[in-house]
Amino acid sequence: MEDQATQTPVETGKEPQVFSMEQALQDAEARLEKTVQRGQIVTGTVVFVTNDGVMVDIGARTEAIIPLNQLTEENLPEEELKNLLKPGDTVTAYVVRADLENGQVVLSKKRAEADQSWVKIQALYEQGEPVMVQVKEKVKGGLVATIEGIRAFLPASQVDLKRTPDLDEYVGQSFLVKIIELNRKKGRIILSRRTVLEAEQKAARSQILASLKEGDIVEGQVVEVTEFGVFVALGGVDGLVHRSEITWGRFNHPKDVVQKGQTVKAKVLSVDTERERVNLSMKALTEDPWLTVSEKHPIGSKLTGKVVGLTQFGAFVEVEPGLEGLIHISELSWTKRPKHPGEILKEGQEVEAQVLRIDPEERRLSLGLKQTQPDPWKSLPDRYPPGTPVKGKVTGLTDFGVFVEIEPGIEGLIHVSELAYERVEKPSEMFKKGDEVEAAILQIDPVEQRISLSRKRLLTPPPQAVGVPSSEEGEGRKGRREGKEGERPKRKGKGGPREGRNRDRDYDYGMGGGAAAYTNYDPSVATASNTNVKLGDVFGDLLSQLTLEEDKEKA
Repeated sequence: MEDQATQTPVETGKEPQVFSMEQALQDAEARLEKTVQRGQIVTGTVVFVTNDGVMVDIGARTEAIIPLNQLTEENLPEEELKNLLKPGDTVTAYVVRADLENGQVVLSKKRAEADQSWVKIQALYEQGEPVMVQVKEKVKGGLVATIEGIRAFLPASQVDLKRTPDLDEYVGQSFLVKIIELNRKKGRIILSRRTVLEAEQKAARSQILASLKEGDIVEGQVVEVTEFGVFVALGGVDGLVHRSEITWGRFNHPKDVVQKGQTVKAKVLSVDTERERVNLSMKALTEDPWLTVSEKHPIGSKLTGKVVGLTQFGAFVEVEPGLEGLIHISELSWTKRPKHPGEILKEGQEVEAQVLRIDPEERRLSLGLKQTQPDPWKSLPDRYPPGTPVKGKVTGLTDFGVFVEIEPGIEGLIHVSELAYERVEKPSEMFKKGDEVEAAILQIDPVEQRISLSRKRLLTPPPQAVGVPSSEEGEGRKGRREGKEGERPKRKGKGGPREGRNRDRDYDYGMGGGAAAYTNYDPSVATASNTNVKLGDVFGDLLSQLTLEEDKEKA
């Protein structure tokens, strides 16, 4: 009897297919011959769903089961897990265990999905392209995100450009990250958002650097203030305002002028695209005060400023931001001679001064404080004409004379030749500091601020100089010149009757030696002259003649 195939039409949408017994036997043999091994990825059809799992026909001699806990990574209730698949669905799964002899094949759908995800992740890692992830939770040391359904770790140091102590704000956010480490065997995936941000920042920085040029006016926010300058954010690149370019004025630290977070404007000085550096200047946007100092403050004018610095040689006064002048120590007072400007001025004090000299090229402004006060030296000649007796205390002793203070801060010099009629070798043997001395005014020079005094003009002349007849007076003087009667020996060289008194005019205040103790250095004072005290001599001679005439009348 001829075998006839059992034909069963099946609707496929094209032509009805007919299954024969022979095909059924072939399928059965194929099922028996098909082997399933652990680690394979197989595809099957869901047959039915039980309380234990999902039964899947994978074309083997026995059906396989996918346990409910192997369906997905999500933590779902059992009823929802049963509804994930239904009979007839096609499913791809990973073979966890294969024992065909005993009819046991265990599959894992979530492991198959993970395997496929690892393949995709491996491709992303090799390409180096950023991938979008969503942060699931915060853990110790960082954040956890999912990439292709696989958990990945985002360290706290890689979350942002700067380490952020509070990571809670990132939970639930989605952003681009880059895979910086991948180890499938250990199931480790390390992500970095910082790498993506740095790349974006670098691209923006390159774009900004290409657009900036010297002379541009930019505006930005101060992001950092240091000892050497201020950093200003320019949208992807930071520009440096060196402390010398912050302001024309004086300051101790840049934070005294600019605060962090402040918005400032600056001028671009230079751009270095290779080193990604931009040098800025804030003071370039304001006028240099030295350009108009001569017009604003001409020589001889008075101005007001604040003392901003004291040094051994003078005081610095800030007239306006960026414009400072120096009051030399010699220009502080007409009468006082301080060892340090701090004896007269204090830092922060407001003072009025007069402009003495201006040098805009060297950026120097010389000021005078004493010029704003009356000069007591101008009235001295009227108050102390030659011959006026004065009293004062000894303030200094030198080999060439004695300094005497006749008024507070005003000193005169008694030269050794004017201390006494007899020769004085060492003034220190006759006087000491603080002694009160009486002397007569010989000469006052208010310009050079010098006073010549004579003590011997107020003393009684020696006996040989009293009561000498006129006919013998010339002989007496001649005898003295010739060394008679025990007078001092004749000096070689030129010299008149008063040679001993007028000898070696080294007591001129402007010369070297002890004279420096009398006159402080003043660069504006001209070189001292060597004018002889002739007017004083005249009054001295008059006093001597008056004394002689009084003695004659008494005799």
